[in-house]
Amino acid sequence: SVVHFQREMLRRRDEQERRLTAGTALEPKSPEEKALLKLKVGEEEDELEADPLQRTGRPFGGLVRDVRRRYPKYLSDFRDALDPQCLAAVIFIYFAALSPAITFGGLLGEKTEGLIGVSELIISTALQGVVFCLLGAQPLLVIGFSGPLLVFEEAFFTFCASHGLKYLVGRVWIGFWLILIVLAMVAFEGSFLVRFVSRFTQEIFAFLISLIFIYETFFKLIKIFQAHPLHGCGNATLGLPGHENGTIGRDASEVTGQPNTALLSLVLMAGTFFIAFFLRKFKNSRFFPGRVRRVIGDFGVPIAILLMVLVDSSIRDTYTQKLSVPSGFSVTSPEKRGWVINPLGSNGEPFPVWMMVASVLPAVLVFILIFMETQITTLIISKKERKLQKGSGFHLDLLLIVAMGGFCALFGLPWLAAATVRSVTHANALTVMSKAVAPGD
Repeated sequence: SVVHFQREMLRRRDEQERRLTAGTALEPKSPEEKALLKLKVGEEEDELEADPLQRTGRPFGGLVRDVRRRYPKYLSDFRDALDPQCLAAVIFIYFAALSPAITFGGLLGEKTEGLIGVSELIISTALQGVVFCLLGAQPLLVIGFSGPLLVFEEAFFTFCASHGLKYLVGRVWIGFWLILIVLAMVAFEGSFLVRFVSRFTQEIFAFLISLIFIYETFFKLIKIFQAHPLHGCGNATLGLPGHENGTIGRDASEVTGQPNTALLSLVLMAGTFFIAFFLRKFKNSRFFPGRVRRVIGDFGVPIAILLMVLVDSSIRDTYTQKLSVPSGFSVTSPEKRGWVINPLGSNGEPFPVWMMVASVLPAVLVFILIFMETQITTLIISKKERKLQKGSGFHLDLLLIVAMGGFCALFGLPWLAAATVRSVTHANALTVMSKAVAPGD
């Protein structure tokens, strides 16, 4: 663990200092011994310097050290990206970032009554993702929307609706507080707290995120079964307008009681999961060369989604719900909001001053969510067995992600965090396996 590693480094440093101050009895006699001692001291100092969670004791010291450690290797990122293996990772991450943006965008649009939807989430994912990859200390991280943030957005929207407050204006003030909180946290090098996160906590957190994904899937399916109960399919649908060309209710916002909609939705959900699951398992099978198996396994999720979308589009006589996406570059609900959110309120409804101050409480909750997701994901990515060559930067990454989210709240865009599953998959796609392994290693 990080704690054990840090204690071992401190113990070695203290032991070395005692040797150096013990007097002439411990002083090396020959030039060879002196050179060996300097080499050992230099190696230990490099190991301590390589620890991104080591505190410097100076304001913003950790941030400055992250920049000094990371940016000298900046150009090598672009040279390494010319490797053919990176091309597959680029294509995969495109789908891995776009698919959750569409999925969570649809859920977010339902939870917020269209104030934030697919358009806002795709734009936020694109803009913040590009900026983070260009400036971040750990570009292996893939940032995006997540289940815990979805739960918070739903709770905050419900709170604002019940108290007659403007939801988007409240998010702007949460964004202001987020920027202040992250500046204070980075100034005092608060990321060192991550060293106390054990491997058990990391696994529990990853399990929580997976559980939210699974819950949302079955919750949505239950709602579909309630709106479209299974019943016999007779000639009743022939009288509905649009049946002859298979477009029954496809443009309607609320359609209920359509035959076989629930069954088809269940087939699409199960088909997507099992195709993706078995394609991932295909990587360890005996068919095809290893490189082909790996490509098929890495693209398992996009292949599953594409196949099920084709199946859905080919079935024209059964209604399935579609996402409401505006044409062109516009917000999800132009009649409800614009691109820029006025922090003081709009339409003659000023935002109350007490809520401007009280927004610090939900801001703390959002910061805890982003902090935990981002830092724990970085820990998982930076595990010792991955043998990363360029290290990580906890302080710089946290500052970028939280500050970008706070600024984007001015435009009604969602704040993001490091996505655990997507980041781990990204790291796996870029891993170079050893070609020659010693027997028993």
